[in-house]
Amino acid sequence: MKRLALTLCAGFALAFVATPAKSEVLLRPNVLVDADVVKLGDLFDNLPDKADTPIARSPAPGRRVTVSAEWLARVAQNYNVSWKPASNFDQAVVERSGVVIDHNQIEDELRRALANEDIPKNSDIELANRAVDITIPVGGPTNVAIRDLSYDKRYARFSATVEVPAGSPSAQRVRISGRVYAMVDVPVLGHAVNRGEVIGAHDLTFVRQREDTLRRDILTDADQMIGMTPKQPLRSGQMVSMNDLQKPQVVARGGLVTMVLKFGPMTLTAQGRATEPGAVGDVIRVANASSNQIVEAKIDGPNMVSVTPNGSGTLDN
Repeated sequence: MKRLALTLCAGFALAFVATPAKSEVLLRPNVLVDADVVKLGDLFDNLPDKADTPIARSPAPGRRVTVSAEWLARVAQNYNVSWKPASNFDQAVVERSGVVIDHNQIEDELRRALANEDIPKNSDIELANRAVDITIPVGGPTNVAIRDLSYDKRYARFSATVEVPAGSPSAQRVRISGRVYAMVDVPVLGHAVNRGEVIGAHDLTFVRQREDTLRRDILTDADQMIGMTPKQPLRSGQMVSMNDLQKPQVVARGGLVTMVLKFGPMTLTAQGRATEPGAVGDVIRVANASSNQIVEAKIDGPNMVSVTPNGSGTLDN
């Protein structure tokens, strides 16, 4: 009998140990929600029958709030949750997830809206406040609309309201402003070019620049650079002015040249020496090799010049 009683006691003890204790309610210090309301189950773990009970509105999308121990204790008491703060330092940070509207999307819509305002084709739109932040709820539409657009053509300034999602009664609306800048594709050297080297199309690349920041003498037409040579070495990526370039020199100072004189059907040639350098099309002074008479001659090609008979450009010794 005594042995039976001991066996029963041992059985009861094992049964007591095997029975799981009721789970303790635990506070969740960091909470991420994506709905309009915060539920009890967002704040507390181990609430099998009350987890879906809504208790407060969620923060705005992308925002967060910190709730104190006092507020949490009051919620627990009001909803009969068996939880109490361990100290006044207990708190929970509630953050609502959201979708951030990209600035490029806003600028694309602005460009479409400004298309009727006759803005320059190659233009750049700059918002006065690039830090403007529009965050909308997860899972909803993300289409953008531009409302109440005003454009001052004289100063190229605009103001408008951005609405996201477009046409929604609960849409976020943010007032923006900015400027429209005309842009220019500027030819620049793709690599360093030394004096005397002739610039070809393959030597050029393009960079996009605001028109109002360019010096007036900067070349924006690649054809004005092709076939020219630098007066001084030019570095890669450098914007170039006409003062930086010259035509390739085909006649050197002191170099021998062939002087061509055309007189009716006759063509006469003579040797001369250039007193100054020049490029094709330049008029330079040339000394006749036999008479030393100095004449003006037009450069027709490498070491080749043409002289006009009895022209006003003839110079005597």
